[in-house]
Amino acid sequence: MVVEELDFSKGGGLIPVVVVDAISGDVLMLGYANEEAVRLTLETGYAHFYSRSRRRIWMKGETSGNRIKVLRVVKDCDSDSLIYLGVPEGPVCHTGELSCFHSTLSDSLLEEMWRLIVDAFKDAVIHARKGYGGLKEYIYIVNPLSDNIPPPSPLLQSLIAYYLSSKVRVRVDKVVAPEALGLPIASLIAQRLRAPLAVVRKRRFPVEGWEAGYTSGYEEGRHYIYGVEEGDRVVIADDTVSTGGAAASIVEALESRGVRVVAILASMAKPQYGGVDRLNSMGLPVWRAVDVYVSKDGSVELVQPEKGWKASLRVRVASSVSG
Repeated sequence: MVVEELDFSKGGGLIPVVVVDAISGDVLMLGYANEEAVRLTLETGYAHFYSRSRRRIWMKGETSGNRIKVLRVVKDCDSDSLIYLGVPEGPVCHTGELSCFHSTLSDSLLEEMWRLIVDAFKDAVIHARKGYGGLKEYIYIVNPLSDNIPPPSPLLQSLIAYYLSSKVRVRVDKVVAPEALGLPIASLIAQRLRAPLAVVRKRRFPVEGWEAGYTSGYEEGRHYIYGVEEGDRVVIADDTVSTGGAAASIVEALESRGVRVVAILASMAKPQYGGVDRLNSMGLPVWRAVDVYVSKDGSVELVQPEKGWKASLRVRVASSVSG
């Protein structure tokens, strides 16, 4: 980009600059820049602005150390405003928040998420499976949130990831997710939390890791944990909490190695199988977008646990029984 292409005349020599987090996509701050500030940004690779109150050019983080490394500079169609796509090296706001935009004036996120969840479950299918861990039978519900059948809308996935990640109020070092159904939502959560995603595998790899057996409501197996270190603070993200067996085994394996598990984040939970209570008894909050209660006759009750909203549906019941 050529600085001479920019139109500084409309703002009396200044243009607005929106800073966007290159990892999470969040808007971090709004500032103003004159021609020299833009040139310095391009030359140094760090965000520079013009302070209207102090009447001078300044580099973000010049006193706090919380600089913003700028990876891309984009101008709008009128060439009179910019976006800095960057990576913050610490909290951007003077209050200690990562973003200056942290005070909500209006929010219909939860309502829209709930509407989309109810709509998504209209395509769900119930079928019975062989139970494990003392269960004779496990009532499985094939649905967009846990199975991506049919694929959920990108907006719904984004809203669920935003909702769940907003419940994490501390910095985490890793997001831990068992393969494979939880990986789509876990990837989005990790991006929002700006933390690496450590995938718990169901087969062994020739690298150093930890092993833990598990029993869920419908299967037994072994987990292999890689990429997590002693002293890490993590959240576990998954598609569903039902009996809590898989999550509990991962928690126990991590905590035995000095890893602190902060919370469990899941797109949905099936509380009738006791997993939420089981994990709560281990001292872990279980945040989820919806609680799903199912029966073999095709009746489904959805509950938004934070708001208490409810919706009752009847869905198709599969004729075949899966083992």
